[in-house]
Amino acid sequence: ILNNSFLVKMKIFHKRHTPEIYEFSHNMLYVLINLSSLPAPKKNIFFSINKFNLFSVLWKDYGFEKFIDPRMYVSGILDEHDIDLSNAHDIKLLTIPKALGWGFNPVSFWLCFDKNKSLKVVLAEVNNTFNERHGYLCFEKDMSPIKYTNIIRHPKVFHVSPFCQVKGQYNFRFDINEKNLKIDINYVDKNKKLISTAITGNIVPFSNKDLLPQIFILPFLAFKVIFFIHFHALRLWIKKIPFVKKPKKINKNIT
Repeated sequence: ILNNSFLVKMKIFHKRHTPEIYEFSHNMLYVLINLSSLPAPKKNIFFSINKFNLFSVLWKDYGFEKFIDPRMYVSGILDEHDIDLSNAHDIKLLTIPKALGWGFNPVSFWLCFDKNKSLKVVLAEVNNTFNERHGYLCFEKDMSPIKYTNIIRHPKVFHVSPFCQVKGQYNFRFDINEKNLKIDINYVDKNKKLISTAITGNIVPFSNKDLLPQIFILPFLAFKVIFFIHFHALRLWIKKIPFVKKPKKINKNIT
């Protein structure tokens, strides 16, 4: 998957384990963009990078400072955290594209591969509905390849849901291969699983033929993410799940 860009037909599963069990799943279109061959994908009339189109990815929607070259942006972060740049020989962005210039990305992933095509570093950029963003930098301490059998743990430091406090930790697991991918993000506090999230998808060619059917759901896609965020929040409120006031964001952008 390192030589091209792709569409990813995703299924997102979310389950709250306490104080009441509540779960849902829905489908979503992602793009997997190869940053080594920008502008990409070539010869696609429905998708653009940094330009308005039916589907688009705009660099202003990512990162913590303005950048023109996304590879330099990611490489700069790795350098700041003393991670050898050989671990980012190839970089891909896994994200939800905007539809007609509109959309909301709960989380995007910058995937860094070494020369052996092994996944070595993942920068998960998490957004909340308060126009705030935080990055969780995931890698093995010994810089060995990231495998699904291993768990990468991060303390939760960023407010996302009004029904969860900023405490506990996230457990990340990644499985990226040629045909499909799976990302698990489980929220745990005091060894108790609070929320399970699984993002699974099939990787398909990035072509006009494969993208064209998505145009028919374009109006729905543009509002789908933000609609479901508020819809499920309303259902949790009806269930009388305690509401948590948003705390002040920490100074660090990446942990």
